[in-house]
Amino acid sequence: MKNLFTIIIFLIWSISNAQCLTNGTLDATSIGNNGITSVQSWQGTHGSPSTSGVVNTNTWVWMWSHTNRGEGIFTNYNFVANRTYQISFDIRTDANINNPNNTVLNSWVYAKVFNNLTTNSSNAIPPALLNSGQIVLQNTVSAYRGNNWTTVTISFVPNQNYTQLCFFPAMTASSALNGRAQIEMEIDNVTITPPVTSVFHFEDASSNMKTDFCEGEDIFLNGTASFGENQYYLDIWRRPIGSTGAFQWQDKLGSNGWTSGQLGVLNLSSLFGSQGYNFIPGYEYEVKVATSSSPCVGWVPSTHIFRVLSSNGSPAFTFNSFCAPNGTISVTVTATDTTVGLNHWWGLIETSVAGSTTDATSLGLVGSIQSGTTTTFTGLSKDKNYYIKHGVYNSCVSWRELRIALPQNVYWSGYTTNFSINASNIGNNVHVTAIAASNPVFVSHHWSISYAPNGSTTGNNPVGVTPTLSPDGMTATFNSGLVINTWYYIKHGTWNDCAPWGETRKAFKVVIQGLLANGEPEYAVQTKDVKQVENISLGKTTNKLENIATQEQLYPNPVKRDAFCSLTTDSKNVSKVVIADLLGKTKTILFSIKDTNTITFQIDNSITKGIYIVKIIKKDNTITSKKLIVE
Repeated sequence: MKNLFTIIIFLIWSISNAQCLTNGTLDATSIGNNGITSVQSWQGTHGSPSTSGVVNTNTWVWMWSHTNRGEGIFTNYNFVANRTYQISFDIRTDANINNPNNTVLNSWVYAKVFNNLTTNSSNAIPPALLNSGQIVLQNTVSAYRGNNWTTVTISFVPNQNYTQLCFFPAMTASSALNGRAQIEMEIDNVTITPPVTSVFHFEDASSNMKTDFCEGEDIFLNGTASFGENQYYLDIWRRPIGSTGAFQWQDKLGSNGWTSGQLGVLNLSSLFGSQGYNFIPGYEYEVKVATSSSPCVGWVPSTHIFRVLSSNGSPAFTFNSFCAPNGTISVTVTATDTTVGLNHWWGLIETSVAGSTTDATSLGLVGSIQSGTTTTFTGLSKDKNYYIKHGVYNSCVSWRELRIALPQNVYWSGYTTNFSINASNIGNNVHVTAIAASNPVFVSHHWSISYAPNGSTTGNNPVGVTPTLSPDGMTATFNSGLVINTWYYIKHGTWNDCAPWGETRKAFKVVIQGLLANGEPEYAVQTKDVKQVENISLGKTTNKLENIATQEQLYPNPVKRDAFCSLTTDSKNVSKVVIADLLGKTKTILFSIKDTNTITFQIDNSITKGIYIVKIIKKDNTITSKKLIVE
């Protein structure tokens, strides 16, 4: 377990960390051949390097080499393995004779890093200078020869830890054999930029890296991967979870945000809590950290975000089922708990048993999984059974779910099966047009005409006239086989995926009510009564003999020919089962009692594919009607 407060890896900036280079300008207190001893923080590796320039204005170091002898300088600086440093310096080279040959000009000048260099007054080049250490720069005298200074900048990565930086020229060829020549090297304005980085992540008290924390949980900032800093700055910003707006400033660490030392591991909850600021659920927080190596390197900033989540979550929800404009059922679900940061899982599940919400009766997911606090499922049918499954979860809330079965039928205001009748174009035959009243959603229409002795609409004697339908089915015209002064009735049925079959029947006859001015007969449509047969839950008038019991289920539906159907009903009360097509043609079919709540019957091959109405005639003089699709 971590301490409640800051855990500092190193309390003091020590020599083992990156630091500033001392006297990189090579300021000297005197000029001449008195040696490097007049240059603070620099020493000679071999020989007696001299100083040039003007004291208190600009000085630099001059070195020579020939015949494997010469001079060199070094200073202390701690390089950490595998870190990237930027090393820069001014360099100028030459030879002491005019027109030196290529042997002289191709001699080397070096910048290298070392461990354990010591001062040696001998001008022999120590073998270790050539054979050990790591090269920062190795180039020929000719590369920098001339009166002008060349600034060299090198990105350098040490392959191990080193503690010294060294410069020296190296002419191993004999001076006597090359015109008494020697090479000369001048160095000034050395700078080293250490690799200061600002790297951190968030974790919990068990050192698990994370960005989502629960209400009341301690939040730790781990900055041990930062490097090279001797101070750091930290402040806090926030915005509501899910917001795309700007973060708003909240608080800074300490009096001015700056803290001496390395970043280490910080308990943000305790540090800011001691300042009177607490992290509350429902927000995401942006932490800004800047590290610096003062006075060598300015601040290096970085930011990361964490969230604080509520530890509570409820899967409760409400739903609203409605009939969509296309005549299918739509369901909008809305979560009761809208806490930010809470994940919502929504699934529409089809089930084989009405009202069931168990996995045992599930037929699988319908469509895709939805998310968010509210969503809508579309395209449902009354001929299938569904339930909604809603789960909530996040890293602080374990999975919790609620399942609610959906009603099969959905009703809407303004549902009607009513229609009007007009007579026109009367000659030898009666021409009658029936116009359906409009519904606020799509419905399918069925039209048929039958004889109505004495105006009765209970018979089933089709005239055999196939109506001419409008494209949307709302208008039907019967224009052959009808005569005046004869009673007929028109049956208009409607259905869709929201509600079951419903119908209206109107008895009529065409009569002559007088003569027109030209002496021609004036005809009129005379109606006798209206009979509606609809689902009682729709709020319509219902004939006692054709009450549709919506609680009774017919399955499977659709059904294939030569297969069996089952109906959940009071089986001992069933007297007869009749199947009728949409033209009114009926057929009595045999049924058997499976148990007290179920009857079964076969759809034999004589029944063609299409839409039918199955009527279950009861011993108590009631009738249950169900739409059945035969495939």
